[in-house]
Amino acid sequence: MTVVETTEQTRRRLIGTLFAGNAIGATAYIGIATVATLVAEQITGSKSVAGLAPTMGTFGVAVGAGAISWLSARVGRRYAFIGGFVLGVVGSALAVVALAISSLLILLLGMFVMGWGRSVTQLARYAAGDMRPQSERAKAIGIIVWASTIGAVVGPLLIGPMGSFALALGFDEYVGPLSLAVIGFALGTLLLLIALRPDPLSLVVDPPQSTDAPADPLPVLLRLRTVQLSGTAIIVSQMVMVLVMVMTPIHIRDNGGTLSQVGFVMMTHAVGMFAIAPITGWLVTRYGARRMIGAAVGTFIASCALAFTATNASIPILAVSMFGVGIAWNFGFVAGSTMLQQDLAMRNRLKIQGVMDAVAWVSSAVAAASSGFVLDATSYGTLAIIGATVALTPLVPMVRLNIARTPEPTAT
Repeated sequence: MTVVETTEQTRRRLIGTLFAGNAIGATAYIGIATVATLVAEQITGSKSVAGLAPTMGTFGVAVGAGAISWLSARVGRRYAFIGGFVLGVVGSALAVVALAISSLLILLLGMFVMGWGRSVTQLARYAAGDMRPQSERAKAIGIIVWASTIGAVVGPLLIGPMGSFALALGFDEYVGPLSLAVIGFALGTLLLLIALRPDPLSLVVDPPQSTDAPADPLPVLLRLRTVQLSGTAIIVSQMVMVLVMVMTPIHIRDNGGTLSQVGFVMMTHAVGMFAIAPITGWLVTRYGARRMIGAAVGTFIASCALAFTATNASIPILAVSMFGVGIAWNFGFVAGSTMLQQDLAMRNRLKIQGVMDAVAWVSSAVAAASSGFVLDATSYGTLAIIGATVALTPLVPMVRLNIARTPEPTAT
């Protein structure tokens, strides 16, 4: 067996490890995120204060993305990712303690720290993409994003049984889902300790590979038109998706819908977000990242327009529109992530990846917080119109890039 073949097998094994780690980490995160608001409400007795719990988790993801990317440039992705998952364990354990002693402060701290574990599952797509040549990068990113499908399905399915198990042992039922997060992040940590070796940074494909030299200043990187377009696509995709998605369950309940109907609509949304990611990777390779970002914009507009018509929360209309919003997010997220790795030295990739993910998660937290005020002051239809309008934003850097560059080559 040749050295080249051995190296290729190692790359594939590491990508498989990142896939498994993402699936486990997503399951852990969804386990705690699903009940965090309910735990906060039980502790405080306030629905408005309860919203602080998921918001702190989102800010934790944002800060963790920047910090783990910074750490990856200094100690490697292996140790940085392991450290993030360890913090996921610590944060989840703090949430259990917070429930036991009825402390909102400790719960918020735990959610913030736990968010660092979630940021590992986000940054893993870049690690996988860096280990593939440019012609295969989008497919690798799509596979890692698809791993979250497992968490989106398995996590909610385990919440009920874990709650019943906790009750059978004499604990509060929320201890079960919170413990699921502790166990999940612990298993993820163990997996990365055993299998994520050698460090993925040692097997990146495209030169230059050195991370020893300092990265370029952030203003210099932000002036690159590919960075402007890819970063805008990632940030806007996250913002529009969250803006419309978080208020959809409330819109359904306000119009007399059942919890089962809420679950059905949100399931279609999750399928749209994650299940098609490998197909999106192939589409990005075939048609180019710019075209797929354009497809994301068009799909967002069409889906938000459809949601606008659901004035009485028609379940079929909302199911289709939220499925479309999920697909649009997937198009923009995978295509933007692929383009963000294009034509950049590794030291610059590590810096800009963390920055863009951090901004995306902060933006989504702002979108989630503001969506409730918009719904209260106006209507769900207005929220959909705002989403469609914001979705147009990537067209500005896209036009600038199209003017500056020749048409993007596609795979044959």
